[in-house]
Amino acid sequence: MFKASVQDDVHCLKMSRTIMGRPLRASCSFFVNGLVIDGGSPYFKEHLHRFYSTNKPTQAVFTHCHEDHAGNVDLFNKLGITPYLDSNALSYFSSTPRIPLYRRVVWGNPAAGRCQEIGELMETEKYTFKVIRTPGHSPDHLCLYEEKKGWLFTGDLYMGEKILYFYKSEDLVALKQSLAKLASLNFSTLFCSHRGSVAKGPESLARKLSYIEDMQGKALQMRKNGYDAQEITKRLLGKEDYLYVISYGEFSKTAFVRALIQESNTENNGKR
Repeated sequence: MFKASVQDDVHCLKMSRTIMGRPLRASCSFFVNGLVIDGGSPYFKEHLHRFYSTNKPTQAVFTHCHEDHAGNVDLFNKLGITPYLDSNALSYFSSTPRIPLYRRVVWGNPAAGRCQEIGELMETEKYTFKVIRTPGHSPDHLCLYEEKKGWLFTGDLYMGEKILYFYKSEDLVALKQSLAKLASLNFSTLFCSHRGSVAKGPESLARKLSYIEDMQGKALQMRKNGYDAQEITKRLLGKEDYLYVISYGEFSKTAFVRALIQESNTENNGKR
C-alpha cells in the first residue's frame, strides 16, 4: 500500500507492506516545499523514487535513525541530497545497519550512505522549521516545528495516545520530558510519521503524557503490593502476543511495564 495525500502544503506519503492482503505497520514520509521529513521505509524505495522524480526534493531530514524513517539514505544520495539528522546518529550510516529479521520483513533492508549533522533551523523558500531535540524513543530523536503554520512533525514521539508496547532501548524518563516540552508549544496540527495528520496536537500529546503517568502510578502500586513485572503486565495490558515472539522480546508489553517501574527507581535514586 502506497498512498499520497495533501493537507495545506504538506504531502503525506503513507506506506505499508502487506502480507496475504493484510497491511503491516504503516509509516509516513512528508514532503513540504522541497523538504523531505523522514525518508520512508526501504521496502518502498522504488515508489518513493517515482514520486520524487516529479516532486523534486532539495533537502531531507530524518527524525531519527530507525529504518522506517532513515532506511533510504542511498536514494537521497542518488538524488544529490545529503540528509540531515542528529549528531548522535551520524556513525550509524557509515556501514549498512544490521537490524532484526522481523524489522527487515516489515520495513526492508536499510542502507548506508552520506548524512550530515543538523543545525538549529531548517529553512525552505517558504518555511522555517525549528529543530527540537526530543530523546526518549531513541537518543537521536528530533522534531521539526513551524510556528507560523502551527505544524509539528513528531517522528515517533507520538504514535498514539496509549502505549501498549515498548522497545527495550527506549528511555521513558526522557520520553516524558520530551512530551511535556512539545505539549507546551503553540501549534495546532501534529504530523506523526505513522499516523499522519493529527488535529488538536497539544491536547493529544498532553493526553499521552497523562496516560503514561496514570499507568506508572498503577504499576508502582502493584509492585509495592508484591507483583513482579510479568504479573503487572498481565493485569494492566493483558498477555504478551505475537509481537513479543517475533521480536524475541525486543518490542513488548513487559518492556513498557519494566520501564514504568525502573523509571521511578531511577528518579528516587537521583533524589538521595
